[in-house]
Amino acid sequence: MKSNQITSLALLLLALLLQFGCTRKEHRPNILLIVADDTGWNDIGYHNPRISTPNIDKLCAGGVELDNFYVYPTCSPTRAALLTGRYASRFGISQPIAMNSKQVLPTDVTTLPGILREKGYTTAIAGKWHLGLRPESGPLQYGFDYSYGFLHGQIDQLTHRYKNGDRSWHRMDKFVDEEGHATDLITNEAIEYIKSSGDMANPFFVYVAYSVPHYPVQESDKWVKSYRKIMEEESRQVFAASMTHMDDAIGRLITTLEEEGLRDHTLVV
Repeated sequence: MKSNQITSLALLLLALLLQFGCTRKEHRPNILLIVADDTGWNDIGYHNPRISTPNIDKLCAGGVELDNFYVYPTCSPTRAALLTGRYASRFGISQPIAMNSKQVLPTDVTTLPGILREKGYTTAIAGKWHLGLRPESGPLQYGFDYSYGFLHGQIDQLTHRYKNGDRSWHRMDKFVDEEGHATDLITNEAIEYIKSSGDMANPFFVYVAYSVPHYPVQESDKWVKSYRKIMEEESRQVFAASMTHMDDAIGRLITTLEEEGLRDHTLVV
């Protein structure tokens, strides 16, 4: 395999496996990769104490913070680069794949889940895909064994429909209709997958791609009320609430790893 075909994140993860002596099958750790959508530098508790993200703060305090890096400013290019380790422009993906576009990530490209699956991992995505807007170009075509979430970019958090009304929510690349907030549904699915994978002989790679705090953010009073006294703008209150909601969800993921006896054998990125 050519070096430029191996994803940069895969190199990082494989380097960690070697560092911890995890080259043998029985020693390979599980991997949980969590991505927030449109989170800014000032939108996290360890940079801004006005935002309540205790679970993410704890992960940062007990791990490694990479604080000097460059990123794409929009959705599809970010995900193309993350999953392939190559410039998104090489695939012609220079902006979000939107509306009725038939653009997709090429199916013959090497991906992080594809590499890990070749190494014996089971691979799953729960959340945002945005590298193909139709079921036939969903995650199962790119190295994932299991897929759940939404295919488009900007979706309503409660109806799970794209902004033009198109269906987007799916399981195993087939449209489904479910009730609930996207943050909760994504988390619940990831938790169930982790629980079901704990007894498997092979390690798992779970990519949890949240829809928040990407617009439109829609949060109940449960999450917004604590921000009404410290923030004047309603839009900022709901934005911060979406971060706290997601942080609570991430705390549930970590708690699941602990309860299943997997925390010490799982890399959380």
